[in-house]
Amino acid sequence: MRKTKYNWDEIQRFYDLGNTWRDIQNKFGVASQTIWKSVKAGRLVVRNKSEASKLHFKKNGGRKLSEETKKKISKSRIKYLMEHPDKVPYIINHSSKKSWPEQVFENALKSTGIDGWEFRYRNGIYEYDFAFPDKKIDVEIDGGTHKTDKVIQIDKRRDKFSKENGWKVIRFDAEQVKKDVISCINELKRFL
Repeated sequence: MRKTKYNWDEIQRFYDLGNTWRDIQNKFGVASQTIWKSVKAGRLVVRNKSEASKLHFKKNGGRKLSEETKKKISKSRIKYLMEHPDKVPYIINHSSKKSWPEQVFENALKSTGIDGWEFRYRNGIYEYDFAFPDKKIDVEIDGGTHKTDKVIQIDKRRDKFSKENGWKVIRFDAEQVKKDVISCINELKRFL
């Protein structure tokens, strides 16, 4: 067995603390080629590219964007998604199952004889919980995430899009639907 002049166990512990190859070179005086050979020989286990990228981001932070740049990116992203609605992340990742409040609301619609609605109706990049396409009415059942600042902004942008396209938007809190769905149905009837 060939003896090495480096303590690879110590180097591994140092590397596992989030240090880089360059840090190893500086601290232990190991050449990059020697590190590479030790990786091939199995003396040093290194991070994959994904882990390395995450560590780099964590240590150095991401690129800071101006508000103007963020707005440009957002605008171009929305334009792309409008042209490619099948690529909308929410729709790709969203569960196809109804939430409990959506089930309660749907049962109430059926039991009161209200028809002409579609569940998860698509309009551009948006998907409506319950839509009445002929009357252009969108009924949304908002769970807890709709109270966060980020989702509030998304909902405002979504509602603006809907209204600009002639739709009325009605929002019911999920808790309200669970506690008193009949009052929600009665409010909806005023719009129908």
